[in-house]
Order: sequence, then structure tokens, then C-alpha cells
Amino acid sequence: MWMQSKWILVLMALCWALPLRAEVKCFPERIKSLEVAKGGDLFYATVSGVRRKLTHMSQYEATAMLNILRDSMGTDHIIQVIYPDGYDCKKPDLSVPAERLKMQVPAVR
Repeated sequence: MWMQSKWILVLMALCWALPLRAEVKCFPERIKSLEVAKGGDLFYATVSGVRRKLTHMSQYEATAMLNILRDSMGTDHIIQVIYPDGYDCKKPDLSVPAERLKMQVPAVR
């Protein structure tokens, strides 16, 4: 019985000690433009006119992210981009890279 209680206490301590990963989900929108800048930074602009950094082309996920954005352009698909905690989705930001993105059909919102 003592061993079970000991493991439960260890598990509870680990759960308490590990920080929760907070994130900010920007409003799903259509993509208006893509830009790969000299140096490899990848930017996008939404139809509402907000311009943001997506990632750097040297990152593992860059090609997949670029393909998802490119495939969504000219369709009814919308993109939701997720950024680190504290990000302000209403303001253009060319320095903070996205954590991940999601493409979806508008009816699925």
C-alpha cells in the first residue's frame, strides 16, 4: 500500500512541476499572400490585412506549413495559426514564429 501511495505522490509532483503549454489560437481566416524573404523567413498575410511570421525555411516544419498555406489560397479553406502564449493576433508581428497551423473548411469552424 505504501508503494502505491509513494508512486501517486511522485506522479502528482511531476504533474505539478511540469508547466502547461499555453498557446494563442488566432481567428481562422483565408490567406491573401505568402512571402519568403531573403534569409529564409516565411511570412503570410490574411484577407483582413494582418501580416505575420510563420516560420523560418530552415525549420523542419517549414515546407509542410508553406504547402498548407499555398494549397488553401484561392479556395474556401481557412487557416488557423497557433502562436505562443502572450501573442496578440490583432497586431502584425514579424518576429514571433507560429507553433502550428490548421487548415479547415469554413463549415467546420
